[in-house]
Amino acid sequence: MNLDSPGFGAITEPGKEEKMEITQLDDQELLNEISRRFQEKRASIHEMEFMTKKLLEFNEKAKEAEEVKTYFLSLIKNEFNNPMTVLLNLVKKIGGENDPTKASRIATMMHKELMYLDFSLKNIFAASEIEYGQNANSYVRVRPEEIAYEAISYLEPMIEEKLLRTEVMSSVKTMVIDAQKFYLILLNLLSNGCEFSHPSTTLSISFSKDDEGYEMRVANTGEGIKEENTKQIFNRFYKYSTGKTRPSQGLGLGLSVVKELCELMEGTIDYFEEEGRTVFIARFPEKCEKDLSISHGLGSDEFFDSEFVHSLMEF
Repeated sequence: MNLDSPGFGAITEPGKEEKMEITQLDDQELLNEISRRFQEKRASIHEMEFMTKKLLEFNEKAKEAEEVKTYFLSLIKNEFNNPMTVLLNLVKKIGGENDPTKASRIATMMHKELMYLDFSLKNIFAASEIEYGQNANSYVRVRPEEIAYEAISYLEPMIEEKLLRTEVMSSVKTMVIDAQKFYLILLNLLSNGCEFSHPSTTLSISFSKDDEGYEMRVANTGEGIKEENTKQIFNRFYKYSTGKTRPSQGLGLGLSVVKELCELMEGTIDYFEEEGRTVFIARFPEKCEKDLSISHGLGSDEFFDSEFVHSLMEF
């Protein structure tokens, strides 16, 4: 190596404008200069290795995102294509049906298919809003027991299909919470309970309060959650089957939406198994009156325009 070459460079001592050539350095200074330049070289190599690692991680995440996108589009196609086909055929049949009994059965089938579609869309919209940060909380005072009955009514086709019984217990008259998020959390926990319950068993919902805040429990009697599935059940698109209780419907978004909505309201979600039952526990901190939004809805008016619903009923 030619230490005198311009490529090796010259150094400038602090406070001096003139440059000193390598040949003007004594042995110790030369060793110090070589050591400094090797350190700079190593630092550059480490920086390049770090950037390469980050680039590989980015590429891997991009690949995973593309796979998730492809999987999600496939789920959407399978989830929506069949119900839409069924609904279109049922609409044709009910339009030309003169037998009231048959027309009523067709209407019930249409209700069931529409419920599945609407429920899937609710979770898709919620996951999308969470993904894009459109998730500000809007706290109102609600009666949790009324919301529970609304959720049960909404999922009636799923509940009746398995001949399930429902019970609601509450020591809480009212609570301050984001009603829309709370309702969707409850819908998903109930839906999950329906899917994994044994037929003709009981789905139970309970609300209580302690010094730490509010607690909601949703319990079902079924096959339970196997140990190998415990770490994945709150992951997006994760679906598992423990036997014959799991139907084919579902995007695998429900419990992940529950977890994310609970966390957005500074709450938690967990579960445990006891005597053949799976119990999900959602906890929420108590909110003050100052947290209330302009809307102070209690019960069903929080979700539905009652006049619009009544007009449809009359129609």
